[in-house]
Amino acid sequence: MQKYFFITTPIYYINATPHIGHAYTQIAADARARFERLQGKRVYFLTGTDENAEKIARVARAEGRPVQEYCDELAEKFRQVWDDMGISYDEYIRTSSAEHKSAVQGAVERLWRNGYLEVGSYNGWYSVPDETFFREEDTEERDGNHYIKDPSEDQSKAPLEWVEETTHYFKSSKFEQWLLDYYEKHPEVLLPVTRRNETLAYIKNGLRDTSISREMDWGVAVPASVPEHENHVVYVWFDALMNYFTAPGYLSKDPAKREFFEEIWPPDLQLMAKDIFTRFHATLWPALLQALELPMPKQLFAHGFWTVNGRKMSKRDPETIIEPIAFARHISNAAGCDLKTAIDALRYYTLREVTFGADGDFSPEGCLARYNSDLANGWGNLVQRTLSMMHQYFDGKMAVAEGEYGLREALYEHHQAVFDAYQKLDFSTALSHVWQVIADANRTIEEQKPWVKIKAGEEKNVAGLIGELLLVCRWTAMALAPAMPHVGDRLWKMLNVYGDLRWLHEQEVLQSFELGHRCLPPEPLFNRIKNLHEVTYMPEQENQAVAEAPTPVSEVVAEPVATEPAEPEYIEYDDFAKVKLRSGKVLSAERVPKADKLLLLKVDIGSETRQILAGLAQQFEPESLIGKTVIVVVNLKPRKLRGYESQGMLLAASPDDDAPPSGLLTVDADVIPGSIVR
Repeated sequence: MQKYFFITTPIYYINATPHIGHAYTQIAADARARFERLQGKRVYFLTGTDENAEKIARVARAEGRPVQEYCDELAEKFRQVWDDMGISYDEYIRTSSAEHKSAVQGAVERLWRNGYLEVGSYNGWYSVPDETFFREEDTEERDGNHYIKDPSEDQSKAPLEWVEETTHYFKSSKFEQWLLDYYEKHPEVLLPVTRRNETLAYIKNGLRDTSISREMDWGVAVPASVPEHENHVVYVWFDALMNYFTAPGYLSKDPAKREFFEEIWPPDLQLMAKDIFTRFHATLWPALLQALELPMPKQLFAHGFWTVNGRKMSKRDPETIIEPIAFARHISNAAGCDLKTAIDALRYYTLREVTFGADGDFSPEGCLARYNSDLANGWGNLVQRTLSMMHQYFDGKMAVAEGEYGLREALYEHHQAVFDAYQKLDFSTALSHVWQVIADANRTIEEQKPWVKIKAGEEKNVAGLIGELLLVCRWTAMALAPAMPHVGDRLWKMLNVYGDLRWLHEQEVLQSFELGHRCLPPEPLFNRIKNLHEVTYMPEQENQAVAEAPTPVSEVVAEPVATEPAEPEYIEYDDFAKVKLRSGKVLSAERVPKADKLLLLKVDIGSETRQILAGLAQQFEPESLIGKTVIVVVNLKPRKLRGYESQGMLLAASPDDDAPPSGLLTVDADVIPGSIVR
């Protein structure tokens, strides 16, 4: 029988409500897990909460509450957020559980028996919020207190505590050379490469033995068979790392779970943020596994951090705390869509906006703009037009068809690329390939003008076009299901495809719908957000609203609201006269790196050559624009985009204010560059 695909996320401290940083790891892991399941593979997706931290016990006791009761409440909040987001985990581990504690104690006993632990004393600087000791050289003194030197955005800025106590040391230093040799032989284990290089430098700097116990009364008690165990618990980070093997059944008292562990170990993929990669997951964790004679994970992958509108996420700056369900409700309210669709839109934005592994900036306005341009006006528009034509022209059934329109070739070109990108966790590239096909399909509709052909009696040609468009729609339902499972499933059912949603092989992708196949009437996948520029998001208010008045995820679609037509907004002639328009000839065109919508153009406007950035990359291939005579706004103030200065603007046409360009305004080729346009 095929081995499970075993994927993990870190387990999360329960000291706060999940924010977009937590959700990003979950979304990425869920997308990969769903991608594997679509191929028919068995998946074991593990996540959970880390509940043995000293700071949790301190807060609970300060509130006069039993620590376990406090943990139960906070852990449930995390679980509820992941459930509302459709995170398809298979097991949710809580480190305060008796099963986890028993297995951790068993592992600690083995380490002691095998000579990998020793009793010693520790004195050093300790951060309670971070549950971490810091070397003297990693701290700095200010105003009589010690602080973490150059703390990351997620590390505490509070004073450190000087701690002196008896402790148990794990002999990490014994594994220094083994780790270097292993990573040299298996470079594919640590990704991305920047994190691998960082880890190797950290190890080469010399590993010190790790204190793995603390004097406190909340957590996993050091087993009685280990000397100096009294009043000691296992250090929370050591205990937390062990969740990856305690959850599937390592040292379990249940024979069935122990058998499951033997079948499933090691993990295929472990995901985490970059701040817990080098020291813990790429160094301490592998050393622990080697000491216990357990095989190494096949891959450890660290993603980057999110800022919010260019600012670091911080509790001290409430506008930077984006809670995923609160923001999804914001999308739902703005678009009038159900919450599951809004959650899919949020998932899409986080996976599309930045290369997985790099840092990214979360823009609430940018997310809504992508919703309109990519989802409503791109994918949603394609599906709506295709099924509307099918029902209007052929009663919703596949008719006798003829002609070829190039969309099969587009699917053939991009299908394997999407598969490969998902496997590499390159979600942004996978989604970019899908949107290139969507753009091709929408452009083909405009070029073929089926509404004209049907009036001319060319039913078979129109049926042929619709047939190819249906292939694209079916493929997008599949290709986008890992990122947007709810909408992907909706579309699959709307197309009335036989069987459950699954990953199609190349031959299936290109296989035509049978003659007479009936699709369901179209329903909008995404309602377009109207008056997008008027929509604002206030994180603190939205987060509080969700906390005070939660509602279940449901399939609610807003009713259209009738409004009186707005009075036209006129401008004076003198205002229009300020705009200077000139003809220009496109000399060169190329895509802007890491910007899927922008083209970099060199345009001859007669008196000079201008560099202009245009958001046309999804509608036009760069080569197709070279030689065209376009209309340029030449007195627009230059501005920088993606590091390039744009010295003007081209005139293009869109169906409405928020839609992407559907056409570029051009003039006759014999018009001289620099001619005045009136």
